Amino acid sequence: MTTPIIPFERYSGLNPLFLAFVRDRPAFYPDPPTVEAATERARELLGRPAQVPASAFRFRGEAAAEMAQALAAGRAVAALSGHQVGLFTGPLYTLAKAFDAIRVAREISARGVPAVPVFYALTDDHDLEEIAKTARPSEDGPQMLVLEGADRTNRRPVGGLPIPERVREIVAAFEDDAKAPEAREILDAFARRSSPGGSYGEAFIETLLDLVDAPLLVLDPTTPEARQAAADLFREAVARRDEIERTLAESERAIRSTSFPVPVPHRPGIFPFFVVENGQRRRVEDPERALKLADSGQAWISADVLSRPVFKSFLIPAAASVLGPAEIAYHAQSLRLFPIFGLRPPVLLPRSHMVFVGAAERRAAQALGVATEDLLADRDPSPPELPEGERLERIARDADTGLSGLEESLKTIDPTLLGALETTRRKVSYQIGQLREKMEKAAERKDEITGRRRRLLETRVRPVGAASDRLYPPLVPMLARGREAVREIREAARGSTEGVAVIEIDGGPDSPDKDSRAG
Repeated sequence: MTTPIIPFERYSGLNPLFLAFVRDRPAFYPDPPTVEAATERARELLGRPAQVPASAFRFRGEAAAEMAQALAAGRAVAALSGHQVGLFTGPLYTLAKAFDAIRVAREISARGVPAVPVFYALTDDHDLEEIAKTARPSEDGPQMLVLEGADRTNRRPVGGLPIPERVREIVAAFEDDAKAPEAREILDAFARRSSPGGSYGEAFIETLLDLVDAPLLVLDPTTPEARQAAADLFREAVARRDEIERTLAESERAIRSTSFPVPVPHRPGIFPFFVVENGQRRRVEDPERALKLADSGQAWISADVLSRPVFKSFLIPAAASVLGPAEIAYHAQSLRLFPIFGLRPPVLLPRSHMVFVGAAERRAAQALGVATEDLLADRDPSPPELPEGERLERIARDADTGLSGLEESLKTIDPTLLGALETTRRKVSYQIGQLREKMEKAAERKDEITGRRRRLLETRVRPVGAASDRLYPPLVPMLARGREAVREIREAARGSTEGVAVIEIDGGPDSPDKDSRAG
């Protein structure tokens, strides 16, 4: 059975550089986004050992342990993905990216080059505002659930921060969504991993490993081994700072010359690294001082958005990197940094995009006249005008004018008929008024039903103007459909340069009453 696709061009808000990457592949991107290209890159990289030992990876099981040993020794390459750590693993596409890495590693291995899946967890990021929140669909729209401290004042790496007590309230908010027979067990498992006092990083990594059903290596950049490697890369960067500055300026000019927006505007003198000193992650202002602090153990180095791709390939021989639209966009800048460090970049592959559509969503879309390919397109929110309203007003005016025109004729026939004429005029006006009132009420009812249908579609498929896999965690479909939802996500993670996969599901959290109201 063919999976319906929403073309990326019909997905509102995608980065123009990403759209160019999957369609025209401008010069910023030297490699085609194919597994065949990734396999060729894997052959080039095979034999290069990782900069970290096998013990630096998190994993489960003997098969994964063997993968870590092979990668560390240079007997395998990596199919890489990654994301910020997030509450309940963050948006659903985070889990999809892990399955993407597993799939790509298998496809490269099937072509004769040993490859292992690696997920890079951004535990060193300090953006608590993005991390300490989640969402669930409600009848009134997406419900945003935010933990205390989730603001931009935080400068501490989030991986080691404790999860606040209020996470219990957020878990309780999901209880109403527990429809599947095993939903209570699933919610309890998520709650145990993200219990108050535990760290965001630990909760994220353990929950991710709970959900994947195949060997996966997780790389945490805050480990001692990764910190040492970051210091080694930083030392090279300090020695080549002028070349880095020049390259970043040139890459920005090249992007601007093609009229694309620059993903990460370059500010002269800004070095693309952070230093974590006294627990605070701040932009490197004095590279020499930061290097001395790192060498003495008083601080450690953390990559920024442009240097992170280089750091990941410095850590491990990455043949492929599975990325989202914004990540692919800023690689137009960061790819130019790789030659400075003598590194071959991975082949970039777009992550899997997916939306799940059940019976209620299909009925709502059909009733609203929304085609499958337009599920993620912008829509006019204005309500329709009253149907036939103007025509009815014209009929009323014409009827009154026509009846009034009979007055002189009736006088000559029988003046007593004038009373009957006036009564007829009043009755016609009253009946037309009654008809208009009924039409208005019917339109209001239709608008209310239409509003519910729109709200359902926008809440479940396109919340806050983007696909649902960008907002809701895997917990949402798992509470609705049980662990079967994980299988659906894994099978949908096929990768595509064409568009968003529409995964049609049967059943779900809707009662018959809710379905019938939604249309």
